[in-house]
Amino acid sequence: MKRTLPLALILVLAPALAAGARTDGDGNAWQAIPGGEFHSSVRFEDATRIVPVASYELMARPVSNAQFAAFLARQPQWRRDRVPAVFASPGYLGHWAQPDAPGAGIDANAPVVHVNWYAADAYCREQGARLPTFVEWEYAAAADATRRDARSDPHRRMRLVNDGTARAMDAAPDAPANAYGVHGLHGSHWEWSADFSSLLGDGDRRGQDDGEAGRYCGATALAFNDPGDYGVVKRFVLLSALQPAATLGNLGFRCARSQP
Repeated sequence: MKRTLPLALILVLAPALAAGARTDGDGNAWQAIPGGEFHSSVRFEDATRIVPVASYELMARPVSNAQFAAFLARQPQWRRDRVPAVFASPGYLGHWAQPDAPGAGIDANAPVVHVNWYAADAYCREQGARLPTFVEWEYAAAADATRRDARSDPHRRMRLVNDGTARAMDAAPDAPANAYGVHGLHGSHWEWSADFSSLLGDGDRRGQDDGEAGRYCGATALAFNDPGDYGVVKRFVLLSALQPAATLGNLGFRCARSQP
């Protein structure tokens, strides 16, 4: 006998199905992001302004405290009291009451923070996934609730100045998803990228006495096709200054998966 879904259930699921959403066994919701040619705000050495982005999947929300605690139960070598010093800094999960649990006063559903790149990478690998590249983050983050590329909106652009703070555009837990069905890309938390260590400001002269000292600080702007894209600029500058063992109280992560 042919089985059909009740109409009421179809109406509830339709937006998620249309957006290509799916949920895995670990409770992570994933959204399919169709690829295309992207006018990146970043000026990469090996590419022009137009960067090809292959289709991929992205977690609809950042990894939460509860999800990371479940990961530690499966992979206890990443607990705060067991992780090798070479893979962690003193701040690694330092705000958690227990080495393997967030404890009272920490929202289990909030994005996990004080997690370094090594641990974030390990979590994604266990999921059969990886950290997104910076361009993949930028590509998805260009969207607002109705447009896949809303970067030309001057009002939205000014609101991106608050990215990474409690006043961020997507900081509220009930903030709407963007046009791809992804939440929190312009929230109160930064996010690791797979290639953060290769994000280098063009013309950086720090530590060099060659008469070009003026290219320090302001020179980082030369790494951008669009220095006014504040959401991208702030993340690029932050991530390019970090070491992989670093942790921050407003730095979390989400995972991505390549599409065939």
